[in-house]
Amino acid sequence: MFTNGVVTATELAAQRGIFKRARQAQTSGDFAQAGRLAASLQDYPLEVYLTYEDLRRRLSTVPEDQMLSFLDAQQGSYLAERLRTTWLRELARTERWSTLRRAYRAQDDLALQCHHLRARLQVESVTAIAADLQSTWQLSGPRGTACDEPFAKLYSSGLLSDAMLWHRVVRAMDAGEVSFARSVAAHFGGAHYRNTFARWLRVAAAPQEVMRSIDLDDSQENHVVVLAALTGLTRQNVDVARAAWAQASQRGSFSDENRARAARIIALAAVSAGHGARMALLDAVPALGVDVDVQRAQLREAIVAQAWTELVRWTELDNQIPDENLRWRYWRARALGEVGRKEEAELLLAELAKERDYYGFLAADRLALDYQFHELPIAASREELDTLEQRPGLRRAREFDMTGLPQHATREWNFEMKRLAPRELQVAAVLASRWQRPDRAIFVLGMANAYDDLTLRFPLLYTDLARKHAAGHGLDPARVMAIMRAESAFNPTVRSPVGALGLMQLMPATGRETARRAGMRFDNERSLLDPATNIALGTVYLQQMLKRYDGNFAMAAAAYNAGPGRVRQWQGERCIAAERWVDTIPFAETRGYVRRALFYAAIYQRRLERPIMKLQSVMPPIPPRETRGPDVCAP
Repeated sequence: MFTNGVVTATELAAQRGIFKRARQAQTSGDFAQAGRLAASLQDYPLEVYLTYEDLRRRLSTVPEDQMLSFLDAQQGSYLAERLRTTWLRELARTERWSTLRRAYRAQDDLALQCHHLRARLQVESVTAIAADLQSTWQLSGPRGTACDEPFAKLYSSGLLSDAMLWHRVVRAMDAGEVSFARSVAAHFGGAHYRNTFARWLRVAAAPQEVMRSIDLDDSQENHVVVLAALTGLTRQNVDVARAAWAQASQRGSFSDENRARAARIIALAAVSAGHGARMALLDAVPALGVDVDVQRAQLREAIVAQAWTELVRWTELDNQIPDENLRWRYWRARALGEVGRKEEAELLLAELAKERDYYGFLAADRLALDYQFHELPIAASREELDTLEQRPGLRRAREFDMTGLPQHATREWNFEMKRLAPRELQVAAVLASRWQRPDRAIFVLGMANAYDDLTLRFPLLYTDLARKHAAGHGLDPARVMAIMRAESAFNPTVRSPVGALGLMQLMPATGRETARRAGMRFDNERSLLDPATNIALGTVYLQQMLKRYDGNFAMAAAAYNAGPGRVRQWQGERCIAAERWVDTIPFAETRGYVRRALFYAAIYQRRLERPIMKLQSVMPPIPPRETRGPDVCAP
């Protein structure tokens, strides 16, 4: 118990010690000792976690009222929602439908939604819950056998017409849920729908035959099947598919929308196959068929081929590619300039040059303008910070960090962030920074679409180490900082899904080999979680990549992210402007990474009060695959 409601540092340290011992007792199975220790943790933020673990352990035997009491008391918290989901699965497994109805709250899990419907059907009629049944039936996702019983009652209710069943079949087939589509189609009453679906099932084996079925059935339903057959046929042979579509489209009464979809299918298949007519086919896609995938293909293929006339025409449509509006506008400006519409190009570049962004900086370079940074720090009041800090979930996140349980802390933190308003997210970013979690501050600012506080977004951490090792290898420390920011957001203990570790995200094998070449000590992979070791090795590796590519930072960043082997694959048979090469890197992850590294380096040059190197000056042309040397691409 805390003295007089005031928490002293000594008392808090003691409470943390008791919590750790209680958790260890739970882990070792000494539940009596864990209970005694937990009883002395009144008012400590993680006391509830011990209760949660105890209830989770006794999931099948805990009294219903005890569990519901905990869930009600902790309603809306990460622990309560996680425990509720786990308990609902147990209740469904043991068919305790009455308790499940009482305990249920909205769930994302489709199987649990169906279990709840099954529980409701114990006391309610199909008609009474028809809207909820149909809403769940429309959802895609893993469901196992949980939905079989409620869906069977829906099918037998007579509430679903053949047209409704067909629309659900189409959505299931589009989602790749063939088994579910079969189960829905089994309830067709009319021969037309049964025959059309049977035809669809033959697409994989006989796409051309299915496309010719337009002569037998010119219905809207069969048009869907013919387009599915067209998709399958394009994967086998684009030219054969084009010919088959030419015949089918003449004989069938396809809508303008379906004709546009067919043009889209053929064009995207041609791009995937590297077909010689892919540019013309992309150009032939009507506006009705232009979507995000078409626009991505159009942009990349036009940049590769320097098809400026086509790119001007294509970029007249609004951009649909998420988060790439500036990219779309930049390449439109470039295309306008190349076709002689200089005044329009310069006006668009001038607007882009106001943006603090990779493309904004490229635009500024083209107009010989200074970069714009538009810095505006977030001002969070003490009252706002105190209010946020007292949220139970954030108090638990803080304590989990302080007790050495970062994964638990991250779960609590992320859960709370989803519940905050935009202004609260901004305050949370300030709080995270004060808690020495710059990675969380950075990600939260992204959630809030708040990008103007450069101190929070681009913190000056580990700068002494960056300067020291950069100087030792002739590097700009801003580039080292940029790599850390891009790789780990300054989380020294982060591990990537593929096993890269630490601030500069080095694979253990890369770290070991880099240490061997540099004559440095490398004990084991855990040493990469030490900032000094990680930055020392990461800087050496970055210097090796820069040397390999004659100082070309764009190529070095691409190799740092995807490996030198990939970069060699992406080099062509002749020189190419770096800005074109970067934007046509096949891997979206690496393409974005290189842009960020170049952009972040300029930001850190400003933050470190170093001369800002223009992007164009650090992005020389990319040399051909088979040629090396700094002067290969010289005019």
